[in-house]
Amino acid sequence: MNLKDDLLKLNLQFFAEEDTTDNENDETTENDKDDQEQDNATFSQSDVDREVSKAVDKALKKREEKHQEELQKAIDDAIAEKERLSKLSEKERQEEELTQREQELLKREEEIKRTQLRSDAVADLQEKKLPSDFADFLLGDDAESTLENINSFKKAFDEAVNAQVKVALRQETPPSGSGTVAKSRAQSVSQIAQEHRLIK
Repeated sequence: MNLKDDLLKLNLQFFAEEDTTDNENDETTENDKDDQEQDNATFSQSDVDREVSKAVDKALKKREEKHQEELQKAIDDAIAEKERLSKLSEKERQEEELTQREQELLKREEEIKRTQLRSDAVADLQEKKLPSDFADFLLGDDAESTLENINSFKKAFDEAVNAQVKVALRQETPPSGSGTVAKSRAQSVSQIAQEHRLIK
């Protein structure tokens, strides 16, 4: 080897050593930063408890303020209504009270009607072998519209079941000579048909 090759090797080593030193310095600096972040991010249990307590207190205070606002609004509305009624004559006040009672009775009647309608819908669904869980979704404004909804649902439900039966029946034919497979397929087809008859 000549002197020039030796110098090149030395220079390369010099730079390689510097790069290694720089990498070590970078790693040390990054480790120091990570340690500082961990020191900054470390909380004692009392710090955590204090922060949780502050958050809970803030939420409770906000809820209490909202509750007080709603309560105050209800009180103000009741006072305003009482003042309005006090300004009315005796006859007007009686008419107003009668109107309010009528509205309450109408509301109760609607609730009873809706409950009865739902009960009838559940009975119709059970009679048609359909899941009664769908009663709330199928309720209409009256008995006729509810029955129409149930009939439409039954039609769609039956079509979906028939489509699934057809898909189940469209399987590859088994290889010839395997009687057990043909027998099990015949049983599964008869089971599907039986289940379909139960649904209808």
